[in-house]
Amino acid sequence: MALNANGKFQNVKASLEKYIKDNLVTTEGLVVDFEGFPFEGTGRSEWIEERILGPGERDYHRQVSSTTTGQTTEIVLNFNIFVNPDKTTKTNRHYEIRDIVADYFKIGTQIDLYDFSNNDWTTSLQKMEVRDVITDRTIPDPSFLQFTFTVGIAWQESW
Repeated sequence: MALNANGKFQNVKASLEKYIKDNLVTTEGLVVDFEGFPFEGTGRSEWIEERILGPGERDYHRQVSSTTTGQTTEIVLNFNIFVNPDKTTKTNRHYEIRDIVADYFKIGTQIDLYDFSNNDWTTSLQKMEVRDVITDRTIPDPSFLQFTFTVGIAWQESW
């Protein structure tokens, strides 16, 4: 039995990247290093690394609809924030960026899941939801001001 579009991780990754680009890059003007795309952080004053760290919890459902089986799946999405202290006048800039990211990824935030595998960027299959904040802390580093912010995002897969 083939995965439905809402069960394909490529759709999850592309939908999250679209949400991040629309909000953090376009609206907020932040620089984001997306996994799998070329990026050179050297020389930048600040940037965010976005990474899916893998699946989290899964809860099986024997009947999602009259014809499908499925599960609620959670993925772990991590943001590592870097600020070069030599290129900023703010010692709290990594906290400011953390606050911007956290505002877009609050618990309960709904994110559209699109069918990237069929090039459909207009019809939302369903909503993914930020369910919990997993990590929210600074990272000690003598070279950079750093912060890590990690959330769990859940949706319903079916097959």
